[in-house]
Amino acid sequence: MAKKALITGFNGFAGFHLAELLLNNDFEIIGFDITEDSGARSAGFKETWRNKITSVTGDLRDGDVVNEMIKHYSPDLIFHLAAQSSVKLSFENPAETMSINVNGTLNILQSILNLKIPPPTMLISSSEIYGQLKPDQVPVTEDAPLMPVNPYAVSKAAVDLLAYQYYKAYGLPIYCVRAFSHSGPGQKTAAVLSDWAFQTAEIELGLKPPQIKIGNMEVTRDYTDVRDTVKAYWAIIAGGQPGRPYNVCSGKGYPLAELLKIITSFSAKKIMLTPDPSRLRPVDIPILIGSPRRLKSETGWEPKITIDRTLRDLYNYWIKQLVSRT
Repeated sequence: MAKKALITGFNGFAGFHLAELLLNNDFEIIGFDITEDSGARSAGFKETWRNKITSVTGDLRDGDVVNEMIKHYSPDLIFHLAAQSSVKLSFENPAETMSINVNGTLNILQSILNLKIPPPTMLISSSEIYGQLKPDQVPVTEDAPLMPVNPYAVSKAAVDLLAYQYYKAYGLPIYCVRAFSHSGPGQKTAAVLSDWAFQTAEIELGLKPPQIKIGNMEVTRDYTDVRDTVKAYWAIIAGGQPGRPYNVCSGKGYPLAELLKIITSFSAKKIMLTPDPSRLRPVDIPILIGSPRRLKSETGWEPKITIDRTLRDLYNYWIKQLVSRT
């Protein structure tokens, strides 16, 4: 009998790529999400995989729903990816961010606590928990203090601490990932690189004027391709240590201005950049680069896909999406 993996946030960006990886490794998938699959996501899976995917709709904030779902399907692995992941939205609605990210995670943990054999479970924290690092503090390691400066980061720091608490107090096999920025095909335009790739594709196809609105460009981020990121998730739950956080990152810092330059170079048109105050955050993190040393030394994982390929694939994804709509 095939093993079953539960993925919360199944219809999200990383959820699709993780499901594809697990399906390739002969898992059946229980995909849990607050929204029903519109068909666009499932259409990306091979026809032979369709009968290996069970989609379940529900709200993580409803503990009874979560408990019954986990009890009914009895998954062999759980990847808890679902979250309110927008820093901007977290400032606008911090209460909802806390409710989804913290209470939703608590419901997952309490549900597996009730099982006779708790399955290995991965919780996704964020690099945002490290806060406003100085240039001499990067690449940051997992031993750095947690200093979140936005509501989303606070919620993810709570998730990080819950992973440790439930491992320590109850011996649950909880694995904690501190995910740094990742991008690639399929990412929504709420993410800055996908937004720029989408706008550049629109400009190239003549669907909008050659102008891109930008926010704070004095920012350096550590980016990994999402297809490498989900392989890291798999490597951690297969060979990492429970109760121990892992940075999932490249160890390289990319100034956003350089990444935008690469993306706009894919278009033959001359593109103007226009500052947009609405895209600025109340507080920002100028530099965020992680050390992947622990992850590499304990699992052997390392990123394979270059940033140029990530951005090119992201741009081509939006070209195809826009052409199919016209």
